[in-house]
Amino acid sequence: MAAGDLDVSFGTAGKAVVDFGETSIVNAMAVQSDQSLVLAGRVGNPGTGDWALARLLPNGSLDTTFGTGGKVTLNFSALADIVRAVAIQPDDGKIVAAGLANSEPAGDIAVARFHPNGSLDTTFGTGGKVTYDISGPTGDAIRAMVLQPDGKILGAGVAGANPAIIRLNTDGSLDTTFAGGAGKAAVPIGTAGHIFALALLSTGKFLVAGFGTPTLANDFMLARFNPDGSLDATFGTGGSVLTDFNLLNDLAFAVAVQPDGRILVGGDTDAADPFGVGGDIKAGWVRYNADGSLDTTFDGDGKRQVNPTLTSDGIRGLAIQNDGKTLACGFIGEANSVTSFLDPVVGDFGVYRLNTNGTPDTSFGTGGFVRTDFGRQGDGCRAIALQTTNKIVVAGGATTNRLNFAAARYKAT
Repeated sequence: MAAGDLDVSFGTAGKAVVDFGETSIVNAMAVQSDQSLVLAGRVGNPGTGDWALARLLPNGSLDTTFGTGGKVTLNFSALADIVRAVAIQPDDGKIVAAGLANSEPAGDIAVARFHPNGSLDTTFGTGGKVTYDISGPTGDAIRAMVLQPDGKILGAGVAGANPAIIRLNTDGSLDTTFAGGAGKAAVPIGTAGHIFALALLSTGKFLVAGFGTPTLANDFMLARFNPDGSLDATFGTGGSVLTDFNLLNDLAFAVAVQPDGRILVGGDTDAADPFGVGGDIKAGWVRYNADGSLDTTFDGDGKRQVNPTLTSDGIRGLAIQNDGKTLACGFIGEANSVTSFLDPVVGDFGVYRLNTNGTPDTSFGTGGFVRTDFGRQGDGCRAIALQTTNKIVVAGGATTNRLNFAAARYKAT
């Protein structure tokens, strides 16, 4: 087997599908200490669905000790409730999930904590869950989350038309040492209106990535915050940087930090419209130095695009291998990009690997990328992780009998 080949010891011939009995899709994934995989997303109709979690054993089979037969659902409201992020507490294995409740356009931030067996942890919030409003009647959501070393829960996303940040104590209450004492805030970042990714630095500072609109088209946006939730003015220009590719719309969805402090951002580039749906969309990466300047040792100018098809090829997750190579997952050949979180229609799982200098790693798959089809309909991956067994795992949605939770595992070497 070669790098990029499906690992046939995982699931069925390298692929695993979890069927909730109705439409479902994975938005986030976390790896437990025993290398089991917690998948989290949405189940049910996009307008009225609920939170959904499932756990796979390291070999890709459903862990029937989790929830009910390996699956958990959680309802917050009569409208759409969606998980966007999930993490594992290292000390006790509890699972923290975050996203939104009560619909994308008008809902609130939602966070819940589960015991390792999938039951709600009633020591957290009220009965295991909390909701918080920032912007009033417009929609608030966590789109990315990390657990700090002190156990606090740091989230980033959207509050109405602005980026949002929030930090919770370990019991689910707001951390009043954060965001000017409120624990949560809408935070204008230059021209940016959306955050999709978050990375915590060893200094306690944190990075967020998304997009801003300096003129007529969106650009990749990267910003750095101080531990107290204030913008770090020493980073970029006043705390943030914008990066354009080819004067079209560029939308960042993932961020990762290398051991040397350099920062990778990935997403969709060259969209014809602001929502990232039309045009020959390409998978794109930017690498920055720790101060926010472009790292020109990365493909000569700090930027790289990969374009396997003439429709939508994009990135939703990033990971960095121990050898420094960059992994990304997302979509290949999709009809829709998913700025609006549309479900996949015609595309496939896409996994990409770049060398440390930003060039495609031609030892991986075909010319540096792998395309995986599940059911000859719409498939797309939204999360990526590395298992300690030198395996690459990606998760998202695959259309077989219906759109289902799906994961695939590949050889790294």
